[in-house]
Amino acid sequence: MFTLTQTTIEERLRTSLLGRPLVCLKSVESTQTIVREAARRGEAEGLAVVAGQQTAGKGRAGRSWWSPPSGGLYLSLLLRPNLPGDLTSWTVMTLTLGAAEAIEQLYGLPVAIKWPNDLLIQGRKLAGVLAEGAFIGSRLDYVVAGIGLNVATDFSSQPELADTAISLEAALGAAVDPASLLVALLEHSERHYLAMQAGVSPLAAWQARLDTLGRPVTVHLADGRLVHGVAGAVLPDGALRIDLDDGGSQEVRAHDVTLRHQS
Repeated sequence: MFTLTQTTIEERLRTSLLGRPLVCLKSVESTQTIVREAARRGEAEGLAVVAGQQTAGKGRAGRSWWSPPSGGLYLSLLLRPNLPGDLTSWTVMTLTLGAAEAIEQLYGLPVAIKWPNDLLIQGRKLAGVLAEGAFIGSRLDYVVAGIGLNVATDFSSQPELADTAISLEAALGAAVDPASLLVALLEHSERHYLAMQAGVSPLAAWQARLDTLGRPVTVHLADGRLVHGVAGAVLPDGALRIDLDDGGSQEVRAHDVTLRHQS
Protein backbone atom coordinates (compact mmCIF):
# COMPACT_ATOMS: atom_id res chain seq x y z
CA MET A 1 0.00 0.00 0.00
CA PHE A 2 1.29 3.48 -0.77
CA THR A 3 0.28 7.08 -1.16
CA LEU A 4 1.72 9.78 -3.39
CA THR A 5 2.65 13.00 -1.59
CA GLN A 6 2.66 16.06 -3.83
CA THR A 7 5.17 18.05 -1.79
CA THR A 8 7.67 15.19 -1.72
CA ILE A 9 7.49 14.77 -5.48
CA GLU A 10 7.76 18.48 -6.26
CA GLU A 11 10.83 18.81 -4.06
CA ARG A 12 12.62 16.11 -6.06
CA LEU A 13 11.37 16.82 -9.57
CA ARG A 14 13.91 18.37 -11.95
CA THR A 15 11.78 18.84 -15.06
CA SER A 16 11.18 22.13 -16.82
CA LEU A 17 7.84 21.18 -18.45
CA LEU A 18 6.28 17.86 -17.49
CA GLY A 19 4.67 17.97 -14.09
CA ARG A 20 4.47 21.77 -14.17
CA PRO A 21 1.98 21.92 -12.54
CA LEU A 22 1.52 18.61 -10.75
CA VAL A 23 -1.72 17.39 -9.14
CA CYS A 24 -1.60 14.32 -6.87
CA LEU A 25 -4.80 12.52 -5.92
CA LYS A 26 -5.38 9.40 -3.84
CA SER A 27 -8.25 8.11 -5.95
CA VAL A 28 -10.05 9.46 -9.01
CA GLU A 29 -12.46 8.22 -11.64
CA SER A 30 -9.99 8.95 -14.45
CA THR A 31 -6.87 11.09 -14.67
CA GLN A 32 -7.48 11.31 -18.42
CA THR A 33 -10.83 13.03 -17.86
CA ILE A 34 -9.33 15.67 -15.55
CA VAL A 35 -6.54 16.51 -17.98
CA ARG A 36 -8.90 16.52 -20.97
CA GLU A 37 -11.13 19.07 -19.24
CA ALA A 38 -8.07 21.22 -18.48
CA ALA A 39 -7.00 21.03 -22.11
CA ARG A 40 -10.42 22.17 -23.28
CA ARG A 41 -10.15 25.17 -20.95
CA GLY A 42 -6.97 26.12 -22.78
CA GLU A 43 -4.45 25.31 -20.08
CA ALA A 44 -0.82 25.14 -21.13
CA GLU A 45 0.98 21.88 -21.71
CA GLY A 46 2.92 20.23 -18.93
CA LEU A 47 0.06 19.61 -16.48
CA ALA A 48 0.38 16.17 -14.87
CA VAL A 49 -2.37 14.51 -12.85
CA VAL A 50 -1.37 11.38 -10.94
CA ALA A 51 -3.39 9.03 -8.74
CA GLY A 52 -2.92 5.78 -6.88
CA GLN A 53 -6.29 4.44 -8.00
CA GLN A 54 -8.72 4.96 -10.85
CA THR A 55 -12.32 3.87 -10.43
CA ALA A 56 -13.31 4.35 -14.07
CA GLY A 57 -10.00 4.12 -15.91
CA LYS A 58 -9.92 3.08 -19.55
CA GLY A 59 -7.30 1.49 -21.73
CA ARG A 60 -7.05 1.32 -25.50
CA ALA A 61 -10.33 0.83 -27.41
CA GLY A 62 -12.32 1.85 -24.33
CA ARG A 63 -11.44 -1.24 -22.29
CA SER A 64 -11.70 -0.95 -18.52
CA TRP A 65 -8.50 -1.05 -16.45
CA TRP A 66 -8.67 -3.00 -13.20
CA SER A 67 -7.35 -0.71 -10.48
CA PRO A 68 -7.46 -1.82 -6.82
CA PRO A 69 -6.63 0.78 -4.13
CA SER A 70 -2.94 1.72 -3.84
CA GLY A 71 -1.84 -0.84 -6.39
CA GLY A 72 -0.91 1.26 -9.37
CA LEU A 73 0.42 4.54 -10.60
CA TYR A 74 -1.90 6.38 -12.98
CA LEU A 75 -0.56 9.44 -14.74
CA SER A 76 -2.01 11.70 -17.42
CA LEU A 77 -0.17 14.55 -19.13
CA LEU A 78 -1.41 17.53 -21.11
CA LEU A 79 0.75 17.91 -24.22
CA ARG A 80 0.54 20.32 -27.12
CA PRO A 81 3.11 18.78 -29.47
CA ASN A 82 4.27 20.40 -32.67
CA LEU A 83 3.22 17.39 -34.73
CA PRO A 84 1.02 16.64 -37.73
CA GLY A 85 -2.06 14.73 -36.71
CA ASP A 86 -0.91 11.45 -38.24
CA LEU A 87 2.07 11.36 -35.85
CA THR A 88 0.09 11.52 -32.61
CA SER A 89 1.45 8.06 -31.79
CA TRP A 90 4.86 9.65 -31.27
CA THR A 91 3.63 10.93 -27.91
CA VAL A 92 2.94 7.30 -26.92
CA MET A 93 6.49 6.47 -27.93
CA THR A 94 7.99 9.22 -25.77
CA LEU A 95 6.03 8.10 -22.72
CA THR A 96 6.77 4.39 -23.14
CA LEU A 97 10.45 5.14 -23.66
CA GLY A 98 10.52 7.37 -20.59
CA ALA A 99 8.84 4.76 -18.42
CA ALA A 100 11.08 1.95 -19.67
CA GLU A 101 14.23 3.95 -19.01
CA ALA A 102 13.03 5.02 -15.56
CA ILE A 103 12.39 1.41 -14.52
CA GLU A 104 15.72 0.22 -15.86
CA GLN A 105 17.61 3.06 -14.18
CA LEU A 106 15.97 2.58 -10.79
CA TYR A 107 15.59 -1.20 -10.63
CA GLY A 108 17.74 -2.77 -13.34
CA LEU A 109 14.81 -4.68 -14.83
CA PRO A 110 14.84 -5.00 -18.64
CA VAL A 111 11.67 -3.57 -20.20
CA ALA A 112 10.32 -4.38 -23.65
CA ILE A 113 7.45 -2.84 -25.61
CA LYS A 114 4.56 -4.74 -27.18
CA TRP A 115 3.12 -2.89 -30.15
CA PRO A 116 1.48 -0.47 -29.93
CA ASN A 117 1.39 0.68 -26.30
CA ASP A 118 2.23 -1.91 -23.64
CA LEU A 119 5.31 -2.21 -21.43
CA LEU A 120 6.43 -5.77 -20.72
CA ILE A 121 8.57 -7.33 -18.02
CA GLN A 122 9.28 -11.06 -18.25
CA GLY A 123 6.85 -11.17 -21.17
CA ARG A 124 3.94 -9.96 -19.04
CA LYS A 125 2.14 -6.62 -19.13
CA LEU A 126 3.42 -4.07 -16.65
CA ALA A 127 1.85 -0.91 -18.06
CA GLY A 128 -0.28 0.49 -20.84
CA VAL A 129 -0.05 3.89 -22.50
CA LEU A 130 -2.94 5.77 -24.08
CA ALA A 131 -2.85 8.97 -26.16
CA GLU A 132 -6.01 10.85 -27.10
CA GLY A 133 -5.61 13.66 -29.61
CA ALA A 134 -7.97 16.57 -30.26
CA PHE A 135 -8.01 18.62 -33.44
CA ILE A 136 -9.02 22.05 -34.65
CA GLY A 137 -9.69 21.37 -38.30
CA SER A 138 -6.66 19.41 -39.47
CA ARG A 139 -4.38 20.88 -36.78
CA LEU A 140 -3.52 18.88 -33.68
CA ASP A 141 -4.63 21.02 -30.74
CA TYR A 142 -3.58 18.86 -27.81
CA VAL A 143 -2.86 15.30 -26.70
CA VAL A 144 -3.85 13.75 -23.38
CA ALA A 145 -1.24 11.04 -22.81
CA GLY A 146 -1.74 8.62 -19.97
CA ILE A 147 0.02 5.63 -18.46
CA GLY A 148 -1.33 3.04 -16.06
CA LEU A 149 1.47 1.14 -14.33
CA ASN A 150 1.11 -1.85 -12.03
CA VAL A 151 3.29 -0.98 -9.05
CA ALA A 152 2.03 -3.19 -6.22
CA THR A 153 -1.04 -4.74 -7.83
CA ASP A 154 -1.84 -8.25 -6.57
CA PHE A 155 -3.34 -10.27 -9.42
CA SER A 156 -4.00 -13.41 -7.36
CA SER A 157 -7.72 -12.59 -7.19
CA GLN A 158 -7.89 -12.03 -10.95
CA PRO A 159 -7.05 -15.38 -12.59
CA GLU A 160 -7.80 -13.99 -16.05
CA LEU A 161 -4.97 -11.48 -15.55
CA ALA A 162 -2.51 -13.41 -13.41
CA ASP A 163 -0.82 -15.18 -16.34
CA THR A 164 -0.51 -12.11 -18.54
CA ALA A 165 0.07 -9.17 -16.16
CA ILE A 166 2.73 -8.42 -13.57
CA SER A 167 3.43 -5.72 -11.01
CA LEU A 168 6.75 -3.97 -10.55
CA GLU A 169 7.02 -5.18 -6.95
CA ALA A 170 6.37 -8.79 -8.00
CA ALA A 171 9.05 -8.59 -10.69
CA LEU A 172 11.50 -6.91 -8.34
CA GLY A 173 10.72 -8.96 -5.23
CA ALA A 174 10.84 -5.79 -3.13
CA ALA A 175 8.82 -2.71 -2.28
CA VAL A 176 8.84 0.25 -4.69
CA ASP A 177 8.83 3.92 -3.75
CA PRO A 178 6.18 5.41 -6.08
CA ALA A 179 7.53 8.95 -5.68
CA SER A 180 10.97 7.94 -6.97
CA LEU A 181 9.33 6.08 -9.84
CA LEU A 182 7.13 9.02 -10.81
CA VAL A 183 10.00 11.51 -10.68
CA ALA A 184 12.20 9.31 -12.89
CA LEU A 185 9.32 8.64 -15.30
CA LEU A 186 8.61 12.35 -15.75
CA GLU A 187 12.27 13.25 -16.17
CA HIS A 188 13.03 10.56 -18.75
CA SER A 189 9.78 11.21 -20.62
CA GLU A 190 10.51 14.93 -20.76
CA ARG A 191 13.90 14.29 -22.34
CA HIS A 192 12.29 12.30 -25.14
CA TYR A 193 9.39 14.74 -25.50
CA LEU A 194 11.60 17.82 -25.79
CA ALA A 195 13.80 16.03 -28.32
CA MET A 196 10.68 15.21 -30.33
CA GLN A 197 9.57 18.85 -30.15
CA ALA A 198 13.00 19.77 -31.55
CA GLY A 199 12.42 17.50 -34.54
CA VAL A 200 14.00 14.22 -33.39
CA SER A 201 11.85 11.18 -34.13
CA PRO A 202 11.47 8.71 -31.24
CA LEU A 203 10.77 5.90 -33.70
CA ALA A 204 14.22 4.26 -33.82
CA ALA A 205 14.66 4.08 -30.04
CA TRP A 206 11.08 2.86 -29.62
CA GLN A 207 11.35 0.25 -32.36
CA ALA A 208 14.58 -1.09 -30.83
CA ARG A 209 12.58 -2.09 -27.74
CA LEU A 210 9.70 -3.75 -29.58
CA ASP A 211 9.09 -7.34 -28.53
CA THR A 212 6.76 -7.81 -31.50
CA LEU A 213 8.99 -7.41 -34.57
CA GLY A 214 10.02 -10.52 -36.47
CA ARG A 215 7.55 -12.73 -34.63
CA PRO A 216 4.45 -14.55 -35.91
CA VAL A 217 1.29 -12.70 -34.93
CA THR A 218 -2.46 -12.76 -35.29
CA VAL A 219 -4.26 -9.49 -35.95
CA HIS A 220 -7.86 -9.09 -34.80
CA LEU A 221 -9.47 -6.71 -37.28
CA ALA A 222 -12.36 -4.40 -36.42
CA ASP A 223 -14.78 -6.42 -38.57
CA GLY A 224 -14.01 -9.59 -36.61
CA ARG A 225 -11.69 -11.18 -39.14
CA LEU A 226 -8.32 -12.60 -38.15
CA VAL A 227 -5.20 -12.27 -40.27
CA HIS A 228 -1.95 -14.12 -39.68
CA GLY A 229 1.58 -13.15 -40.52
CA VAL A 230 4.88 -11.89 -39.22
CA ALA A 231 5.34 -8.43 -37.69
CA GLY A 232 7.64 -6.95 -40.32
CA ALA A 233 8.34 -3.30 -39.56
CA VAL A 234 7.03 -0.14 -37.96
CA LEU A 235 6.13 2.70 -40.33
CA PRO A 236 6.95 6.36 -39.61
CA ASP A 237 3.49 7.01 -38.17
CA GLY A 238 3.76 4.05 -35.79
CA ALA A 239 1.66 1.64 -37.85
CA LEU A 240 2.75 -1.99 -37.93
CA ARG A 241 3.35 -3.76 -41.23
CA ILE A 242 2.28 -7.40 -41.16
CA ASP A 243 3.85 -9.70 -43.76
CA LEU A 244 0.93 -12.04 -44.34
CA ASP A 245 1.28 -15.81 -44.33
CA ASP A 246 -0.63 -16.05 -47.62
CA GLY A 247 1.43 -13.35 -49.33
CA GLY A 248 1.36 -9.58 -49.44
CA SER A 249 1.27 -7.29 -46.44
CA GLN A 250 -1.17 -5.28 -44.37
CA GLU A 251 -0.70 -2.13 -42.31
CA VAL A 252 -2.47 -2.03 -38.95
CA ARG A 253 -2.87 0.96 -36.67
CA ALA A 254 -5.53 0.38 -34.04
CA HIS A 255 -5.99 -3.36 -33.82
CA ASP A 256 -5.23 -6.13 -31.38
CA VAL A 257 -2.03 -7.95 -32.26
CA THR A 258 -1.20 -11.13 -30.35
CA LEU A 259 1.86 -13.32 -30.59
CA ARG A 260 1.27 -16.89 -31.75
CA HIS A 261 3.32 -20.04 -31.62
CA GLN A 262 4.32 -21.70 -34.85
CA SER A 263 3.58 -25.39 -35.05
